[in-house]
Amino acid sequence: MKWRVIVGGVALTVTLASTSTAGDAAPSPSPLDSVRVESERKVGFRRAVFSENLDADRDGCSTVQEVLIRDSRVAPTIGRRCRVSAGSWLSPYDGVIATRASAVRVTPLVSLREAWESGAHSWAATRRVDFANNLTELTAHSVVTSRVAAQKGDRDPSNWLPPLVSYRCTYVANWVNLKLAWGLSMDQSEFGRVRNVLASCGPGSITSPTTSSNSPSTTTPGTSNASSAAVLLASIIVAPEAPAGYSRTLFPHWKDLDGDGCDTREEVLIRDSITPAQVDPFGCQVRAGDWFSPYDGGSWSDRGDVDIDHVVALKEAWDSGAHAWSTEQRTQYANDLSDPRTLIAVTDSVNQSKSDKDPAQWMPPLASYHCTYLASWVAVKARWGLSMDATERSAVASGLAKCPATPVGTLPVVSPTVSSTVTTVSATSPSATTQTTAPSGLVSGFVTPGAFCTPQGALGASSKGVIYTCKTSETDTRARWRR
Repeated sequence: MKWRVIVGGVALTVTLASTSTAGDAAPSPSPLDSVRVESERKVGFRRAVFSENLDADRDGCSTVQEVLIRDSRVAPTIGRRCRVSAGSWLSPYDGVIATRASAVRVTPLVSLREAWESGAHSWAATRRVDFANNLTELTAHSVVTSRVAAQKGDRDPSNWLPPLVSYRCTYVANWVNLKLAWGLSMDQSEFGRVRNVLASCGPGSITSPTTSSNSPSTTTPGTSNASSAAVLLASIIVAPEAPAGYSRTLFPHWKDLDGDGCDTREEVLIRDSITPAQVDPFGCQVRAGDWFSPYDGGSWSDRGDVDIDHVVALKEAWDSGAHAWSTEQRTQYANDLSDPRTLIAVTDSVNQSKSDKDPAQWMPPLASYHCTYLASWVAVKARWGLSMDATERSAVASGLAKCPATPVGTLPVVSPTVSSTVTTVSATSPSATTQTTAPSGLVSGFVTPGAFCTPQGALGASSKGVIYTCKTSETDTRARWRR
């Protein structure tokens, strides 16, 4: 499996080897096989040995100011001694847009302490200077909000992942590439988390907007070729709503559709926790975690403060076309885990204020999240074939007109119990095309590689048509979908 991360025109690839089936070529060696796995060196670190934030190219601008200038989406305001005071930065870790330099920090992907503990302690002084002031590799430094930079600190992926779930695959792929490029090791827990995250991403391209070297993508892991939300909006039918007859019970929700022992609510709590969630193995109850609510910027460690929001509410879905669906189709929608834009963990009080409102009636309190929210709204409606009323569409179009081109990508295939087609959008035409998918002789619906499964020995197809078997491995006694 391969992840191709395209950043500022530079293509970086992470490949995981998988067992070949009959007729396939032998799998390519995985870059992860080249990573040294060893204990970290915890002593002797001092930031001063890295000589960070220098003017390495002697153009009058330090490394921090260079990155602020490079990553601003508009011409930044630059004062004396190349001091940047204002611009427009899209923080890839949380999707927040900032316009004041004082609200952001330039942070290294692999922190200086992490680099030291992973091998930089043995480098020559000049190599440490090069690492700390690296402007050649665009992923080495990111402009992020001060709050999320403080949360990340010196943590590796075993202890921290970006709050923006749709950016995690890109983040981990960049982490692997940077560690390999500089010959840095991983400890066992770090290596295990990186491997597991990449295994859950699925094959495909993860492309960030070219206006920023590290901008977060709304493209779901495993999909390809981003197209703007405005283009996709043009393919959505405008029709009056049909609210009669709605009842929440018509959408069986919080079900365990993949048979892994965790219902949909627990799955989202686990997925969206920015630290590894603590899960009771008996009954799959999340006992502890840390959640970041993109609607309002709230941070929570008590699950009681968090709701799982259907971005397009169940009633809104009913009014927009789901009234014509079967119960099985509504169940699939209410428990959709195949696209992280459908369900999201947010502050409970904010979710209650949203209720079943559309963007004409409600928008997230955090204005910097509006563009991402509207893109997600459009993606969910288009993917599930839901309509918009005229007022709703006008509000969405007006909101998107204020946003930079926001990619949505090829939409993940809806389970064949709902539809046998996948909607794709051309960058030059708003018309949608369809591609038939009809695997047979397999378990119902598409399976998620790496997800827990039952019974052992069952066969299933992923959304890419790859066949997986429900089985254990030499290092994991739990049955998962594996090649």
